[in-house]
Amino acid sequence: MSRNTVSINWEFILDKLREEQCLLVLGPEAYRTENEATLQEELIRELALPSNENIQKYYEEDGFFLFDDPYKRTLACHQIKAFYRTAQPDKTLLQLARLPFHVMLTVTPDKVLPAAFEQLNFNFQFGHYKKNKDPQSIKPPTAALPLIYNVFGCIDNEESMVLTHNDLYDYFKSIFARNSMPGRLNVLLREVKNIIFLGVPFEKWYFQLLLRELGIHQQQYEFTRFAANQSVDDELRTFCYEQFKINFISHNLDGFVQELFERCEREGLLRSAGAAPDSEFDKVKKMVAKGDLEEAIDLLLDFTDGSALEHDVAHLAGRYRKFKKRALKGVLYQEEKSVQEAQLIEAILEIASEAGAI
Repeated sequence: MSRNTVSINWEFILDKLREEQCLLVLGPEAYRTENEATLQEELIRELALPSNENIQKYYEEDGFFLFDDPYKRTLACHQIKAFYRTAQPDKTLLQLARLPFHVMLTVTPDKVLPAAFEQLNFNFQFGHYKKNKDPQSIKPPTAALPLIYNVFGCIDNEESMVLTHNDLYDYFKSIFARNSMPGRLNVLLREVKNIIFLGVPFEKWYFQLLLRELGIHQQQYEFTRFAANQSVDDELRTFCYEQFKINFISHNLDGFVQELFERCEREGLLRSAGAAPDSEFDKVKKMVAKGDLEEAIDLLLDFTDGSALEHDVAHLAGRYRKFKKRALKGVLYQEEKSVQEAQLIEAILEIASEAGAI
């Protein structure tokens, strides 16, 4: 057993999963193709570097690009999106989706893990970093309704993707100001005491900075943290243990997931399929039926982010705020209030339908 590699207390992990007190963080090594390369490695090959005319330079050590023209960045983003949208979850990711984690953070911009949940017909909620925008609202994460959160943005929102050193600067500027992550998730990350890291890039300086910003270096002796990485040397293991009290396990990543899956299966802890997830339109209709117009508009803002309807929803949100302010002041007659509320409901449902959310 290597230095700073520990044996696994499986019963402890199972207990914390039962209690919804264990969080999962997934890195690039957790996403592998049929030839055992990581998706990130396949992406770099797909981009045909250094011959790609849209990319001026690739900084391999940090994993960031340099673009000399905004339009070329957009074209490169299109290539990256096209690559990730063809990626399918492998056996390990499908097993991870069945494990009862209530919060799963990913440090890659793809939606392969959500695809695993959809393939298995599991309910979940999804969020991601958004540059200079209010974070989307989330419900309290549970094993029945877990949260998948893309820490460094998502391919669905080009502006959110952290592809360059400038993007990284903007990212940290945003999270240092507490402007990007949902408040409920921020609190949860600062309170959670048990974390499992799988395939995360501990060697990256900016990931170490992120761990510190999330408070992972604090209260070290109150936390239990395990990590499984295929390519971590003893020096990095020592650093992670000394700085963050992260213990590396003796299994490789796939072996660890397989063992945890089998133990959860024996204990009856695996996630089971729920009802078919509601479409976004169904969710909006249910919110409207309950009178939660503000929540319905928030969902539409998330769903149409980056689309042609984004401006329409923003205008609708402004109309609702004005209506709510006037209603609270009592300056609307009841009949006038009912008419305006009906008009807002009609507009909400019309935009939801137009957004293709049916």
